[in-house]
Amino acid sequence: LCVSIGARRAHAIVGGALDLDPADSPERRIDPNTRSSPWSGVGSLTVLHPETGEPQGTYTAAALDAFHVVTAAHVVHGKAPELIRFNLNFGGDLTHRLSASEAHIHPDYGGFRPDARTGFVHDDVAIVRLASPLPFGVALYPIYPQPLPARTVITLVGYGASGDGINGITTAGNPSVKRVGKNVLDRVVRDNGGRGVFEIYLFDFDGSDVTSNRIGGPTLGNHVEATLAGGDSGSPALVPGPQGIWWIVGVNAFVAPQGP
Repeated sequence: LCVSIGARRAHAIVGGALDLDPADSPERRIDPNTRSSPWSGVGSLTVLHPETGEPQGTYTAAALDAFHVVTAAHVVHGKAPELIRFNLNFGGDLTHRLSASEAHIHPDYGGFRPDARTGFVHDDVAIVRLASPLPFGVALYPIYPQPLPARTVITLVGYGASGDGINGITTAGNPSVKRVGKNVLDRVVRDNGGRGVFEIYLFDFDGSDVTSNRIGGPTLGNHVEATLAGGDSGSPALVPGPQGIWWIVGVNAFVAPQGP
C-alpha cells in the first residue's frame, strides 16, 4: 500500500504551482494516453449505482494481465461485480468500457479504518477480474517482487481531481483524463499482522522551501513532484524495469492527516 502524508481516501494527482519556474498546472500533467504510452494499462474505474446505473465516482486501476486489474479494496468492497467498470480512453473519450465478473478483496482487509497499533489502513487492495480481455497491446504491469528501499522515486498515474500545492484542488476528476507525476518513497511501515514485512510506505509533497517538508525532501521539482489528494484511490505507484516494463510497487489508498 502507498500513502501520501498530507485519513482520507486518496483521489488526485496534485502538482506544482503556475507561478514557479518551471511553471506547472493540472493541464501540464495530462498524459496523451495513446496505445504506445507506458501508462496505457492504467484506466479509470467506476462503480455504478445499483438503481440508476450512474457512476458513483472516479477511481483508478492498473492492468496486471489481460483479464485482471488491481485497485484499492475500499473502492469495490461490498459492490456487486456487475456494477464495476474498467475504462480505457486511447486518445479521447472512453473508448473501452469493460465490465467486471469478479472482485477479490485482500483477505486481511478489515474496512477503511486505521489500525490501532500503526494508525494506518492496512491491506486495502483488491483484484478485479474482467468479463472480457483488454485490447491487444495495452501495457501490463507485474508486481514488484521485493520491498523497495527508502528514497526510491515512484511514478504516480491516476484519473482523479487535480490542482497545485498552493491552491489545492482546482480541477475535478474525469474518467477520460489521466495525469502523471512523481514522488520519493520516504518511509516504510511494517504490517499489522506480526509478520514483520514492510507493507505500507509513506511520501509527502516536498515544496521548494525544505523547512515545510514533513517527512522527506528535497523536491523533485515544481513540474515533477506530485502527491495525492482526496479521490484517486486504486491508482498504481510504479518503478521502471528492464526492456521498458514498469513494475507496480503499491496501490494508492489513502491520505494521512499528518506524519507519524
